[in-house]
Amino acid sequence: MALLAATGCKKSEYVDKPMQIEITCPRNLNQIGFALQNWKIDHHDKPPYLVSTNDGGVMELVNAKDGVRQNPHLIFQVMSNELHNPLLLVCPQDRSKTVAKDWASLSDDNVSYVFPAHSTSNVVCVCPIDGTVLLDDGTVWEKSGRHSL
Repeated sequence: MALLAATGCKKSEYVDKPMQIEITCPRNLNQIGFALQNWKIDHHDKPPYLVSTNDGGVMELVNAKDGVRQNPHLIFQVMSNELHNPLLLVCPQDRSKTVAKDWASLSDDNVSYVFPAHSTSNVVCVCPIDGTVLLDDGTVWEKSGRHSL
């Protein structure tokens, strides 16, 4: 309190305002990475696109085309218990996508992120808008080469 008084700031300027967290693509991919790691725990350390639909995955539904897995919304839909909120699936800079109101209405129109189909590296998910990358260990790298979070 003495520090606030010394700086001339009022207590209400800090206490009465809710903390705001900026939504960014790296933060979204970080949360997606956590969800993916949690999902893999229950599925023999495999992501949804490598697990058959018979075992709760989406492997047969996300075939490769032009280097990316099709129907990315299905990958996220199967992880909905881990993700909690479809807001995470849209890059804040992507003006071509809208946030789904719920998991049942989720479609590719509500997903910014893509899953490379035949990646020789450990890249799991990429934002085509700003180049942010999610690696299979959950690490997020920004296009600038900076490690996020």
